[in-house]
Amino acid sequence: MDSIGKTYIVTGGFDVSSREQISTAFEAISLQSPDIHGLVNSAGIAPETLDNLGLPEEDDIFKRIMDVNLYGTWNAGTAYLKHLCTRYPEIIQDEKNREGLGSIVNLTSESVIRADPDMASCNTSKHAVVGLTKSWAKDFVRRGVRVNCVAPGLTDTPMVRNENLDQAMVEELINSVPMKRAARPEEVAELIVFLLSERPFYMTGQVIPIEGGITI
Repeated sequence: MDSIGKTYIVTGGFDVSSREQISTAFEAISLQSPDIHGLVNSAGIAPETLDNLGLPEEDDIFKRIMDVNLYGTWNAGTAYLKHLCTRYPEIIQDEKNREGLGSIVNLTSESVIRADPDMASCNTSKHAVVGLTKSWAKDFVRRGVRVNCVAPGLTDTPMVRNENLDQAMVEELINSVPMKRAARPEEVAELIVFLLSERPFYMTGQVIPIEGGITI
């Protein structure tokens, strides 16, 4: 629970690319906490290897990454927005009191500012999430919902430490960051919590990099 008394539920263990699984998850969450004031779309995947011999990525890899990174964001976001619109119809119709009804934070990456090489599927999916963020921000601001996007750079997560990735390449990437390290997960999390809170009331439709200066 945060300083303004709202509760956030962390959940996982399902496939965000499945509309059915998302619907089931939202039903379970709404039974536990009907007042859902925030959503973070953080699920994302990348190719397990960048060794594509200079060829385009295979179709099945591109599709799977789009299914998770883009359609996963779409599935969860639309489920949440429909929940708000059906649960609070009287607030949504009240122009004076609907501000602060909800907040969505979508996770993308610094590749929306500077495309990563050999990562067409990820670059495309992350750019699409930015477009979706801006569209939702414009469409739902009048309903009291803010939608923003966090764009982390290289972050020290299990995905980065995947044994299938060339760790020498990872270290090279880290050395290219002006701060000479990857982001810590908690640093990204603090920015997300700020955007979920009621403090940035006048902020919506924004893409906020947190990347150690690599895109300067």
